[in-house]
Amino acid sequence: MIVIINFKCLFLDDKDVIEQYIDKENIESYEYLFSSLYMWRKLNNVKYAVINDALVIEKNEEGKGTFYAQPLKYEKENLTDLIDKLIERNENYTDRNYLFGDVDEKFIEDLKKYTDFKIEAIEDVNDFEYVYNTADLIELRGKKYHGKKNHVNSFRKSYEYEIKKIDNEKVIKDCLELLHRWHEEVAVTVDKEMLMEIDAIKDLFSELHFFDLKSIAIYVDGNLAGFAVGEKVNDKMAVIHVERGEVIYKGVYAFLNRQFLMESFGDIEFVNRQEDTGNLGLRKAKRSYHPVKMVKKYLIKVS
Repeated sequence: MIVIINFKCLFLDDKDVIEQYIDKENIESYEYLFSSLYMWRKLNNVKYAVINDALVIEKNEEGKGTFYAQPLKYEKENLTDLIDKLIERNENYTDRNYLFGDVDEKFIEDLKKYTDFKIEAIEDVNDFEYVYNTADLIELRGKKYHGKKNHVNSFRKSYEYEIKKIDNEKVIKDCLELLHRWHEEVAVTVDKEMLMEIDAIKDLFSELHFFDLKSIAIYVDGNLAGFAVGEKVNDKMAVIHVERGEVIYKGVYAFLNRQFLMESFGDIEFVNRQEDTGNLGLRKAKRSYHPVKMVKKYLIKVS
């Protein structure tokens, strides 16, 4: 008997349903936060279904095709049946090189231990997430942060700045205009993600309070120099969703990073600043802040 599984497109009012399955106290990857799923729902064609009492999220990513994220709250003894159903569903599609993506090592261990499938796990290196000690990025102590501290001090001494929150139409408009300029001036190549990022961030701005997100906007002489949006996940982890700055203001990124953490997440041990997507410039910048951990993610083929 063929079982038809209907995957539902993601909407704001799905938040309570999704969050029933998210273990926020132990979550490591930002990918599974409802705010992230909602923000990138259009780019990644995010859908979901509940199968065998587990939440299964379907995503499409450029270069990877369509895959299922790591099931949430799955019963280990039901994994084989769950995977059988997903494999059966995939027979109707041709763009599915991987059954799963965005999975961690624990899930791979469960696949090997509780099922008889042949598993091929591929490190998704460009999607590894950078995790930092929050206090390190606030205090900037020692030789390894000497350059960052100089950038912060340079910004503070060079500019008359004002700190605001992204909480009204004027600030939101300024942030979106900065994003447009950033894409025109900084982005070397234009891909689908770049084209849809402004729309995704606009969605996020319109629902900051709904998601309980924190925000900061730095103004210099009445002009927006940079902004950031982040989220407290639990007592140990925060996530930075968006960070953009005008590079004409020397030291703006170092100042923005430190100021936002100090104001909004100073009591939280770690901060996840997401992946570098394989961008070498971004990789260099993220490594320069000395991560204490990388959240590894894998793509999985099952046969």
